[in-house]
Amino acid sequence: MITLYTPATGFPDLEIKIAYGLARVGIEAGFEVQLVPQKGFYQVSYNHYSSTKASDTFLMFLQRFLSADRFFDLGVKAKDKTKYSADEKIINELKRKNVNFHQIFNERAVLDFDFKRKTFCGHDKIPRFGGRSGLILLSSFHAGKPYERDKRSDTFNLGLCEICGYLAVLGLYSFGFNIQLGKGKNRKYVIVLPIPEENLSTDDLQFLLALQKTLHNFWLSDLQPLRTFFIGLLAKVPSLSDIVNELKLKFHLSLLSKDNRGDTVVEQTAFVNALPFSKFISDSPYNSATIIKLLSDSPKISSLVEITNILEYSEKKNLPKFARLYVQETSTNNYVNLLYPETAKYLLKEVGMIKEEIIKNKAVRSIAKTLGYFVWNKDHQNYSFADGLRNAKTFKDVREIFEKLIREAKLRYDQEKNKPNGNPPHLPHPDDIEQINHIMQSDEESFHQVITTLYLLAFSFESYKTIKIEPIQEVSNAIQG
Repeated sequence: MITLYTPATGFPDLEIKIAYGLARVGIEAGFEVQLVPQKGFYQVSYNHYSSTKASDTFLMFLQRFLSADRFFDLGVKAKDKTKYSADEKIINELKRKNVNFHQIFNERAVLDFDFKRKTFCGHDKIPRFGGRSGLILLSSFHAGKPYERDKRSDTFNLGLCEICGYLAVLGLYSFGFNIQLGKGKNRKYVIVLPIPEENLSTDDLQFLLALQKTLHNFWLSDLQPLRTFFIGLLAKVPSLSDIVNELKLKFHLSLLSKDNRGDTVVEQTAFVNALPFSKFISDSPYNSATIIKLLSDSPKISSLVEITNILEYSEKKNLPKFARLYVQETSTNNYVNLLYPETAKYLLKEVGMIKEEIIKNKAVRSIAKTLGYFVWNKDHQNYSFADGLRNAKTFKDVREIFEKLIREAKLRYDQEKNKPNGNPPHLPHPDDIEQINHIMQSDEESFHQVITTLYLLAFSFESYKTIKIEPIQEVSNAIQG
């Protein structure tokens, strides 16, 4: 077995592209491959290594794959494409030099590195990728021309050798996903690179190879921020969540577009820890359906940003805000759309860290049904009860809200109960009021947990379920307790 080391260039996306390029060569050559993340670089190990077989496989990729202009469109002007594609002259020169990966990708000392004069990969005896052009967006979306301040003449490029350049392009097109956003003139796309945190075996790498073919040019939605992109991708492709969970992947994202001249513009780059999102999506198909609703037609940006922040940073205080935004942004004039109960319960339990006994408490669910009536009933819609509860600071505030809620519910009950198609609200039993009062007064944590639970359940289909109408109970005394 031999171990190869990527050159520690300082560009995170370039490092993984080179590592993936080496892995692709090893897989096609029939080696057993292992990719091991290190700090700032990657190790790629080959079992059953043959220098001749590795060299022949790499040259095969140059001849059959990397000689086509279409693989050198990203960030390359039309007139410059021929500088990068592997023509016969480049291939014959590399054949003559007899590429030896074991010698090229050995451990590298980066002390006293002069990035103005040397190639970033440290392979100065190998011709530069694209002649004098150096690093381009194909190699790294972080690459550019870092001119010195007030010294416009200092226009050096960031150098990269041909072998690293071609391996990076091979890695990009083998393991990177090209996901489309927007339509027509607003078309943009995101390059998605899986970033492993743990070792990847040959089987893992082949799995990612197959996934790349499935997702190539996949259309996700109309335009949305890069911030909300990944949870949308997982919702549309739920099987990706299982891969993220199993392989513990992070992702490097690059939002790209074309300017009026057809040149590539890098609008934004980001690293994403995908695990909080994949855990949410894989927990229930209803969670995936929730995000898809937010992507339908025009993406609901406010709700998408809110759920992204909630899952990534466990912002439990923002759960009520998301519930309200979701209902407002996905409802129509004729229909009030509510959260799925499974999604509400996941957010309460996994993000809000609400106690199970509060989520399942009969009294809490009873009050939530009454609150929910004024959320989903178009004829008597009134958010003031739920919003007042969300903003309540003391138990006295809550008690006053309950009083107003019960009075209004009893009024609507009397109005609706005798109508042929009446839809009366649920009226809580006096014991429910007493019990919820007792829970909320027990400690401050329970006080806030009950409020959050009531709010989310009221904005979910949990509050819409059919209720058996029972005779009105006197609840005013219980409220005062």
